[in-house]
Amino acid sequence: MLALGAALGWPRVVAVFVADVALLWAGGAVAGRAGWWVAAVLAAALSVSALLRWRGAPLLTLAWRTVTSRGAALVVPAGEAADYDRTYGQGPVGIRGMGPYLVAVVAVDGQAHSPSALDHHRVASLATLPVAAVAQGLRQFDVTLEAIDIVSVGMRRASARHHNYAAVYSSLVGDHPAVGQRRTWLVARFDATASARAILWRESVAATLGAAAEWLAQELTSRRCPARVLTAAQIREADMELLAGADPAALHRGWSGLRHPDGYVQTYWMSPGDISSDTVDRLWTPDTDATAVTVQLRPTPDGATTVGVVVRYHTGGSLPEPPLSGLNPLTGRHDVGLAAGSITARAPLAVPSRELSDDAESLDVAIGATGIVVGSNATGHPLLVDLGFPTAASTVTIAGELALTVQVALRAAATGYQVLVHTDRPQHWKQVTGAGLQLVGPGGLDAQLPLTRRRWMVVYDQVPGTSPEGAAVTVRTVPAGTASGADIHLEQEGARSAVIRTWAFRYRLRIDLDYERHLVDARPHRAA
Repeated sequence: MLALGAALGWPRVVAVFVADVALLWAGGAVAGRAGWWVAAVLAAALSVSALLRWRGAPLLTLAWRTVTSRGAALVVPAGEAADYDRTYGQGPVGIRGMGPYLVAVVAVDGQAHSPSALDHHRVASLATLPVAAVAQGLRQFDVTLEAIDIVSVGMRRASARHHNYAAVYSSLVGDHPAVGQRRTWLVARFDATASARAILWRESVAATLGAAAEWLAQELTSRRCPARVLTAAQIREADMELLAGADPAALHRGWSGLRHPDGYVQTYWMSPGDISSDTVDRLWTPDTDATAVTVQLRPTPDGATTVGVVVRYHTGGSLPEPPLSGLNPLTGRHDVGLAAGSITARAPLAVPSRELSDDAESLDVAIGATGIVVGSNATGHPLLVDLGFPTAASTVTIAGELALTVQVALRAAATGYQVLVHTDRPQHWKQVTGAGLQLVGPGGLDAQLPLTRRRWMVVYDQVPGTSPEGAAVTVRTVPAGTASGADIHLEQEGARSAVIRTWAFRYRLRIDLDYERHLVDARPHRAA
């Protein structure tokens, strides 16, 4: 798409014409012929800046934003959130409002511990969300939502400051869109003034939106994609997750991005002709500190639905060029890109979009984390499994040599977990410790882990212990042949083979533990 374009809507053209005539008249009246020529130059500059667009935004708008917002801290008004109950409802629904505009949020959890495989620069996974199913929720009987945004935030790997194994793990997954941590929400927005007639037949404005959000959650759950409506407290938690660690008070607008003490936030919109399942999935391939993707669904007056895509990258340094083809920077408007991935009551600016076909295409969005690489399947493709789950603590048992347990702990730390290891052989773990993987002293763990932005994984290596409150994943080593009731069981069968099983699947794996054996100075042997 060309960077330079024209903004030739009739209201804009008429407004520019009136302004030009007023300038010419004022210039001639005040300073005669010389003033008229000065006014003519100003009128020409005004016309060019108002009628030409740079990457979708009028030049006049960009110039005004640059002058008025340089160095200013970023503030995104979101609205107040509160819980509402309706008759025959399924529980409290969090509603955020600002004037006549309201928003409710549905968390899309997906199937627990869903496996994925790396295959030809893509990730083959069943953990996807059909966009057409979400688009159906825009129109529910006599209620029409203003917009539904599918918002996902996550990261491929942790930073080297968290653990130096992150770089090793990044080379392992290559340029595949494998995401160590990812959460997905549906942000349903409602304009009460546009559906006043529908509200008259219902309890209240909040009840109208609450029922629409519950319908969305039930529809996705019936398609074997578990979803749930968030409460007000959970919406505020989602606010923090969507910021991906950035402090809004520390963000400052700039022409090429938002600056903060730890780096940059840069936003892009995808050219409408490039929007497909593969291209949306490829948005997760750049090696950034965090990534947020928003798929915007908007109803049209003729009954169709449009789809647009916004992506936000958090990086340590500025990106001189878009990291992928088909991406267009929101030059001078990166705060708009940030708002597009936020839970604001008022719908953010809609980016260029295309019509979503009902029958001709299948547009899917990946949900949930792909997890860590646990080995290779029978065809030689790396297999990934997410060890955690958003709504409940998960348990993992490992029967095998120490190097296998170390590998799981290292890869979990590399994908963003804060790992704590309680072991009776700390000397074998010392070489793999770091900020994101720490050993617990002889006294063991506290009953309650502190609240942090990162999820906790606790590893009990040949020692008993009760899983503390706050642990997302608890890993225990067990003897071979144990009838494990854990959510995930990984059992080593030989020096280079293992089996992984959950309630839903069982795979035989090829494993490579040479790197971890070297670290713990352990010899390859068959699991005892």
